[in-house]
Amino acid sequence: MIAFITGISGQDGSYLAKFLLDKNYEVVGLTRSYNPKNLERLRFLNVLDKIKIEECDLTDLSQVMGLLRNYSPDEFYNLAAQSSVSLSFKQPIGTIQFNINSVLNVLESIRILNLKTKFYQASSSEIFGHNTLPITENSSYNPISPYGISKASAHLIVKNYRESYGLFCCSGILF
Repeated sequence: MIAFITGISGQDGSYLAKFLLDKNYEVVGLTRSYNPKNLERLRFLNVLDKIKIEECDLTDLSQVMGLLRNYSPDEFYNLAAQSSVSLSFKQPIGTIQFNINSVLNVLESIRILNLKTKFYQASSSEIFGHNTLPITENSSYNPISPYGISKASAHLIVKNYRESYGLFCCSGILF
């Protein structure tokens, strides 16, 4: 089994890599640019030498398609995002473009290449914004930041690709 992980250098990505390696997966981490300093968490968990790191700009459809074509991964975990709410107010266009287009590029690549790759999108409680408690996955969306708007859009894109194209894709709403 081959698994792609975007955001592999973050806390969740590092622990997911370790978990999948323990289950005998081949793990490929996608990163915008290779920088050994950003891989400290993987080094700390003693998994850096067991994974392959590939550079990939997720906003570049041709790069995404090339890597998916080369590896045909069984699973794709998308944990990458511009995830700072405060930065999203300073850079709304960049936040929205990356957080939406990266998801579209991966799902379109899976669809166009007719892969059987299972796709997981890390969604966010920010899609709910200010909402009445308790919040459930059926609560109404009310994002109040560019980040929340981008994550709500990505969440709905995943739903659309599942329902319209029959792809195996899902979102997990992280709190």
